[in-house]
Amino acid sequence: MRFLPQVFLLPLLAATSVVMSAQQAPDLQVSQWLQAPDGFTGQSKDLRGKVVVLEFWATWCGPCVKAVPHLNQLADEFRDKGVAFLAVTDDDEDRLKPFLAKQPINAIIGVDTERKNWNTFSVPSIPDTLLIGKDGHIIGATIPENLTAEVLRDALAEKSVTLPAKQSIPSDLEWDDHIPWEDGVRPTAYAIIKPIKTATGAAWPRPGHFTADGVTLEVRVQNAYQTDFFHIDWQAPKDEHTYRAAFRVPEGRDEQLFPYVRETLAQMFGVRAHWSEQERDVYVLQRIEGEAGLPEARTEKELAQMLRGRITLKHQPIAKLCDLLANSFSAIVVDETGLNGHYDFEIPYQPGQPEVTTNALKKVGLEAVKARRKVKVLVVT
Repeated sequence: MRFLPQVFLLPLLAATSVVMSAQQAPDLQVSQWLQAPDGFTGQSKDLRGKVVVLEFWATWCGPCVKAVPHLNQLADEFRDKGVAFLAVTDDDEDRLKPFLAKQPINAIIGVDTERKNWNTFSVPSIPDTLLIGKDGHIIGATIPENLTAEVLRDALAEKSVTLPAKQSIPSDLEWDDHIPWEDGVRPTAYAIIKPIKTATGAAWPRPGHFTADGVTLEVRVQNAYQTDFFHIDWQAPKDEHTYRAAFRVPEGRDEQLFPYVRETLAQMFGVRAHWSEQERDVYVLQRIEGEAGLPEARTEKELAQMLRGRITLKHQPIAKLCDLLANSFSAIVVDETGLNGHYDFEIPYQPGQPEVTTNALKKVGLEAVKARRKVKVLVVT
């Protein structure tokens, strides 16, 4: 039996703008200030009369790292002109120091490992850029690229500043559970796709049920074919929109879920995909000769996550480590270790600094080396 896609398209949410806000910026709560002048506390008394750029960021956040040169350029331009640049992170000092040695940041850096300020300032995701006026009131929250020299000059002149607002709608992976079906009965099978802008994006596959929120078409194709960004040869036109999507098949037919998703995407967006073998630049994960073998996992409890600069695996095969290492190296990772058991790992990662991960791997007797290999790739047309 085949389920014909039923797709409902709703209007794309429009971007909004923020003008002068009446909200007073609360005092920052950090455990340590780095690169700060003597006596600096970060309290409002230190900043009164200055325009403040308050950036929430982290070393493990790719978009945050990408924004550093732009913010550094602004900091250089407005040095000694009445603009204070503050950068608050949840990284600890041990992680910050090697990062800053390779990528300087022209700002006073606040360490907030407990993320107290995330709640105080209602930070939905990072990077998050707050602009605070001379009077201590928040002008608006945006993303780093929306902060320009013109915006800062207007803020210094105490003019009305229009700042493109950062989307603050959080992703909701249970959004279809909240749909008020008119007759009160949930359909046994459905496909819903809704354009939307969210502050974060995520996907959640479950038996017979798949949801995604704030993700692109390309990400949904990855989910549908159960692959990742690095194993795709995208030859179709780019679709820059982000979507909310939900798919469900009748109970007991879990194996039909992903074919249903693939068919829906093909009919709705015209994308076609097939697997092909291609030669690619990859990292090869292998054992270091002479090193002791890896100990088997200490627990039966399974965990696989990549969170805040650390890959954590519990009772996982090497293949799962390779999957997550691909995000750290921005390349396919091929397993040539010959290890077939289940293992535990705690591996740090740093966008733009693969040596952070390679050095950690060496400590457990593994090495990741660049090579050329033939790998299976999903060609999307």
